[in-house]
Amino acid sequence: MSEAIEIGPLRLDAMLLAGLLSAAVGLALFKFWISRSSLQNETNWLDIGLNAVICTIIGWKLAFLIRDPEILWERPSALLLVRGSGVDTAFGFVLACAYIGYAGRKRKIPLKKQLDVWPYAILPGCFVWTLVTDFPYGIPYALLIACVYGVLFRTGASSRIGSGESASISLLGTGIGGLSVSLFAVYHPGTLPALTLGLTTLQWLFIALSFIGIFMPRKVRIS
Repeated sequence: MSEAIEIGPLRLDAMLLAGLLSAAVGLALFKFWISRSSLQNETNWLDIGLNAVICTIIGWKLAFLIRDPEILWERPSALLLVRGSGVDTAFGFVLACAYIGYAGRKRKIPLKKQLDVWPYAILPGCFVWTLVTDFPYGIPYALLIACVYGVLFRTGASSRIGSGESASISLLGTGIGGLSVSLFAVYHPGTLPALTLGLTTLQWLFIALSFIGIFMPRKVRIS
C-alpha cells in the first residue's frame, strides 16, 4: 500500500485512512449488532470502542517519542510526518486493551463478557484492514475472518454473551485458520519474511491466539 494518497493539494497518510476506515466499519457493524442484542440497554459499548480506537491511533502515531523523545523539541513537525511502525501499532493496541480493561472494571463488567463482546467489532475491522492494506495478497485472510464472523452467528454464540463462546471461537478460528492459511499464503514479489525458529511473526501470533482459545473456558453448542 502506498504511503500517501494525494487529493488535489492534500497529501493524506494512506495507512491512517485505512485504519480509520476499518475502525468506522467495525464500529458501525458493532453498533448494528448491539442494537439487536440483549446488550442494547446496558453499558455504552460504542463509546468504549471509539475511545479504544483513539488509544490505538495515539499509540501508533506517538509511540516513537518513547524511543526518540528529543524529536519533540528538535523537530516538532515530525509529529505530523512520522509514520508509526508495526511495533508502535502493537503499543497502541496494548494501550487500547488497557483502556478497555479499565473501562470494564470501572463499570463492573465481567472479563469473560468483555472478551465475548469485542470480537463483533474487531473482526469486521480486521476484514476491511486486511483487504485495504494487502490487496490482493490478503484476500485469503480476509475470507477467513469473514468465515469466523459468520460462525459466531451460526453457532448461536452471539446470543450467549458471557459464556466465553464468542471469544473462544474467534481466537481458535483466527489462530488455527490463520496458521493454516499462512502455510499456503503468497507473499509480495521479492518479499522474504523473517523467520524465528522456522516461523514468521504472524504465524507465531496465530499459534498464541490458538493456545489462548484452547485454554479459555467455554461451552460451545451448535444450534
